Amino acid sequence: MESETSIRTCLALPLGGKVVTLGFPGFAFDAQGEAFICPERLAATLDHAALENCALLIVLVEEEEVPEDAFGLLTAACAKRNMQLIHLPIRDYQAPDAGFIDAWQQHDGQRRAMSARSETLALSCHYGAGRSGMMAAQLLIDQGVAAQEAVARVRAQFPDSIESDAQLQWLLQATQQNV
Repeated sequence: MESETSIRTCLALPLGGKVVTLGFPGFAFDAQGEAFICPERLAATLDHAALENCALLIVLVEEEEVPEDAFGLLTAACAKRNMQLIHLPIRDYQAPDAGFIDAWQQHDGQRRAMSARSETLALSCHYGAGRSGMMAAQLLIDQGVAAQEAVARVRAQFPDSIESDAQLQWLLQATQQNV
């Protein structure tokens, strides 16, 4: 039996490569409702075919949203797979703040080079819908897709994507701000 993964979308990028959205790899709850990182689910997610050729995983959760050992386990799992891990938190249900935008822009060249090499970029938040869906749509917009079309493409694969009005409005406005 295949282990469950947290993969939500796998979208082709217009300039090459793809973006994959996912929930925090391995995140699960036990019978008492306590959150933990399931090693099998973590491995199944990172080893999923959608993440083949994945050079970079950007994690958008705030540290307090996941179990204490989550980042240590994820860092080790990514290193084992030669996958770079970058933590760029956005508050849940919110749009990015100025600090995030500055950090995101610092990696613009890396993301463009990955597209040119047809590599995969993964975006993870808590559930794999709001923040990761928003930033996947932003990547599409960055590569020339109209904002409404970018949102539609992400939601066509995972309807829960881009969870809040704040996230949607940010995408629509960011188109004019060159994020």
